[in-house]
Amino acid sequence: MITRMRSGRAVAIAALLLVALAALPVYAYVGRSIEYSPIEVELISRYTEDRIAYQQLQTAPNLGSDDSLASLLIIKDRKMYLLKDGFDDPRVVRTQQLLIEKESAIIGDVWVNKINGKPDYIRITDRRIELMKNFGEEFVSRQFGSFYTSVRNAFLSKHAQTFRQLMNNRAESGLVVERLPLPKPLYLGAPEEPAKYATYVIGKTIDEKLYYAIDADGDGVTETFTVSIPDGFHWGYKSGPNIILIINNSDEEIKGIIGKLAHEAYYGTPDEEKNIIQNFPKDSDIIQEFNLDATVRASDTKK
Repeated sequence: MITRMRSGRAVAIAALLLVALAALPVYAYVGRSIEYSPIEVELISRYTEDRIAYQQLQTAPNLGSDDSLASLLIIKDRKMYLLKDGFDDPRVVRTQQLLIEKESAIIGDVWVNKINGKPDYIRITDRRIELMKNFGEEFVSRQFGSFYTSVRNAFLSKHAQTFRQLMNNRAESGLVVERLPLPKPLYLGAPEEPAKYATYVIGKTIDEKLYYAIDADGDGVTETFTVSIPDGFHWGYKSGPNIILIINNSDEEIKGIIGKLAHEAYYGTPDEEKNIIQNFPKDSDIIQEFNLDATVRASDTKK
């Protein structure tokens, strides 16, 4: 009876999850930019529970916002640790912007510091009381570079694995995959190229975490990956996904973690293939279940 009740509860949960997924915005990111704001300690909505958030933005040059910035936020025991890679001091940027406007100069990329795998910013607070602030790459990367990289990679790997679990159990998880053809060049003399497809994948866990993986240019590599949970945690208006936000990744190390997600969601994972092969029915079982051996014997008797 207990087993039956548990089984029934699991089926009910799975059914509810499928209904919830059916209502999800599968095309939420198709042809749209993802709204976000950079993580800032002053804007963190709460620090009362331990958690990690990672944000990595690599976009086209933009005069108004940093186009290459990674941020790792760790909240533990009411202390906030915020490390950044590719940080540009907004005061310096504003000065450059004013000079450009004053001199009517050609607008270049005023956000000159790019992501290079070496954190160049750290702030530590106890609740909201500042304990440390340093914006020097030499100091920050020497003292905290290894910590930053290992925690970031472990955190991303954990969520990539969770996403793969949704793939491996897609019949129950209701993983949604959409594949859309990309337009071909139409100008006269355009070269014949094989069709390319953008892939958008969405999945949701039992604890309400929402996952997106996107290969927008059809090269088979996932460059955008987001994870969020609707628990009210944020760092300001339209701060974006509150667990992971990676946009247009070009970092090889992170590519090794998330790069295959959209491809595997469409074509299947090695674990899925292995499971299908292991559970493929035996020919003898099929013949016996459908009473095919009797048909063969009857045919032989007539001969």
